[in-house]
This record gives sequence, structure tokens and C-alpha cells, in this order.
Amino acid sequence: MSDVMVYVQHLLGIGHVRRMALINQALRDRGISVTVASGGVPDDSLDFAASNVIQLSPCKTADTGFSGLVDPDGNALGDDWKQARKTQLLKAFRETSPKLLLIEMFPFGRRAFRFELIPLFYAAKEAGVPVICSVRDLLVRKKDIHKTEWMRDTAREYLDAVLVHGDPQLFGFDRSFEFTDDISDLITYTGYVAPTIDEALLGRVDAHRHGVLVSAGGGAVGAELIRLAIAARLFSQKYNDATWDIVTGPHFPSDQFEELRSQFPDGVVLHRFLSDFRERMAGAAVSVSQAGYNTLMDVLATRTPAVMVPFAEGGESEQTERAEVLSKEGVISLLDLDGLSAQSLAKQIDNARQPSGIKIALDGAEKTASIIADKIKGNS
Repeated sequence: MSDVMVYVQHLLGIGHVRRMALINQALRDRGISVTVASGGVPDDSLDFAASNVIQLSPCKTADTGFSGLVDPDGNALGDDWKQARKTQLLKAFRETSPKLLLIEMFPFGRRAFRFELIPLFYAAKEAGVPVICSVRDLLVRKKDIHKTEWMRDTAREYLDAVLVHGDPQLFGFDRSFEFTDDISDLITYTGYVAPTIDEALLGRVDAHRHGVLVSAGGGAVGAELIRLAIAARLFSQKYNDATWDIVTGPHFPSDQFEELRSQFPDGVVLHRFLSDFRERMAGAAVSVSQAGYNTLMDVLATRTPAVMVPFAEGGESEQTERAEVLSKEGVISLLDLDGLSAQSLAKQIDNARQPSGIKIALDGAEKTASIIADKIKGNS
């Protein structure tokens, strides 16, 4: 049994897992027990910060275009797998017997999992358990208006609250979801979910930053950026003698990882994963990465000069859109992977500057935990 059951399904990157882990930790700090039901491919480097983790039959996306679901070996998944997954999830809910159900993204994403989540919502309603959606600030826009209407209608029918992990001072949920007014009574802005970094630590490291930290999120995508960054070191005027740490991410293809490792030049260190990633970022002279939600929050929290190249395949738009706004605010340097060369990337790295003091809330994990604690108390 746990106070809160959290449903997380990562398909390509691990940003949702990292964001939820910060929320789970804030819940645990309040003495609230958490069970996570995870549907992604398991990895020892993933820490859900939960009291208990239930691994559902895992799946991932077939490709960057999200064309279908496959098992960890790449085999297509059909109706039998869906039925088994639904049974596993409902069993996990019954055994957890939570006081609150927290769902990552759905129905504003993860539509492919409605086969198991709608039955889960029914089970929660029958048990009198409130259902809350945890969703990032920007959605990937749908070309089919009927899908957007379905999101709205599903939220209205099943959700007790929608916690948007953003700050309306930067942009509201209506920027990417046109029916926001229809569910405005459900929405609460929590602020951005960012790590808590000790101000004293930042004061010490700001004067002694060194090296370049290159990262690719979960690593399922980002190989081209990593290769460009490695080549850029030769063209850098400021950092060509510094150590460049390359973090591929746990899902970076093994064959490509070994290929990179066999040809690395001196001064470049390859990592699949860094347990102290945020601390490394706090001490880096420059961060080079894609523009995922969590990496942006790490940059803001650590005040690290950053060059970002958004992931924009498969119709993904949220990284580019968020990064464009923050680039205009002087927070990051923004580049487009199309036409990017090692020379032009090196120039941007050399010119990267510390983020200006943008005024947005970064205490989203604590605010989310506070809202959930109140919901549990009110439902007791």
C-alpha cells in the first residue's frame, strides 16, 4: 500500500522520469509514500525516488516518429500484450490501494495507452480515488482537431485536477492547448519542476567553472549532436585544451557507444550516465545539449551558460518552442541542427554567456507535493 500511485510511461527520452522523480522526492520529504507503475524499458540508472516500483511489461516507441509500440527487442506489440498490460496495471492499483492516482501526461499525451488508462480511471472512480494529471508546460500540437477535443473531453470526464508544470509568466497552457478555457477550473500552475541547488555551492562554483559538458538526454536520439560537439572541440578558441565530458544517456545505442569510445581524442571523456550530472553541470563552463524540459531546468537552476539544439523529429515541437522563448530572453544560445557544422557550434560554445535573471518559478516539485498532500487530506 502507498499514499500515491504514480503512472509513468517513457517511450523515447527519460525526461518524464526525471521530472516525476523530483516530484516523488518532494512527496517523500513530506512523509508521503509513493508507488510507481513504470511501463518503459527498465534501466538500472533510472531512479524513480519511490518507495516501491512496479515494472509493467515494458515497451518503447518503434522510431523517432512514434509510429508504433515495440518490446525492448524491437518486436511489434499487439492486442494480447495490451490485455496483459491492462491486467497488470489494474492489479497494481488494487494492491497499492492508493489515496491518490497521479498520471504522467495522459490524456494530453500517451494516447496510445488509453487501452489501459481509461479502465484505470474507472477503477479509481469506483474506489473514490482522485485522479490528477501531471503535465509539462507545452504539448506537441495535434494536426487532427478531433484528437485535441478528445483530450479535453477525457480530462473533463475523469480528472480531478491538471497540474501544469510551468509558469504563466513565461507562457500559459493555452499556448499549445486550444481548449484550455474549457478545463480552466481543473488547471493549477505549479511552476517549473527544477532541482534544488544550494546557493552557497553556486556561489563557489561560478568563479571556478571549467570544461564543457555535452549531453543527449536519455540517449535514444542525439547521436549527431554528440558527434558534432566532439568535432567542435578542435575549433574552439576558449576550450580546446579543457576537458569535454560527453554523456550519451542510458539509451544511446550500444554499437554507436563502442564506436565513439574507440576513436575518442585526448581531453574528451565518454560517459553513458553520470549520477552527479547536475553537480557536473553546476561546475561546467558551458553545457551543450538538446532542449528538453529537464535539461533547461538544470541550466536555469545551475545558472550554466548553455548552447542548445532542440530535438524536432517526428512532429515534436515543444523543445523548439520553449527554447525559442528562452533564447529571446537571453537564457540560452539556440541552434538548429540542420546545416550545423562543428565550426559554427564551436563559435557558439565560445560565446555562451551565463543565463540572465529570468523571473519564473522553479519550485514546481515542492508546489506539486503540497497540492497532492492537500488533496489526500481532503479525501481522507
